[in-house]
Amino acid sequence: MAFLAALVTLASLLVGSLFYQEQVKASPLERDLAAVPGVTGARVERSGGRWLVRVELGGVELLPVTYRQLRELADRRLGAGRYGLQLADRRTPALQRAFYEMSYYLEEARARGNFAEAARRVEERGRELGLRRARLYVDPDYLYLELADDGGTLYHVQPLRPPGEVNGG
Repeated sequence: MAFLAALVTLASLLVGSLFYQEQVKASPLERDLAAVPGVTGARVERSGGRWLVRVELGGVELLPVTYRQLRELADRRLGAGRYGLQLADRRTPALQRAFYEMSYYLEEARARGNFAEAARRVEERGRELGLRRARLYVDPDYLYLELADDGGTLYHVQPLRPPGEVNGG
């Protein structure tokens, strides 16, 4: 009987310790993320052994800069590659349609490397659709698409290379 009580106590302590460790990581990260300009909310949860970092964005000045800041904060608190980063925006049906029209430009740019041409085409199509903002950015790791109209914003970030692809060097 004493063994069973000790086992239950140990299990309770372990569960409590895990919960405490998770809160020690999640709460400070949520505060750090919320302090990034353009962030309107942040939630950090653990699901299936992996962290999920969900960040709500309002208007941001430069999407790549904001995204890098978010990743750096999450890397520092949770460890690189130990979480998924999900951006929540205020997309409208019109922005969603514009995204689907422009997604071809992103895929073509990834395949051919014609990023300047794709950025020009995104801005041109955005003007034709009456969007307030239509921008495509690229850095060594990601493609960033930012669309805005008077009713909302849409942010899309995708890896420049498919997962697992190795860069020659």
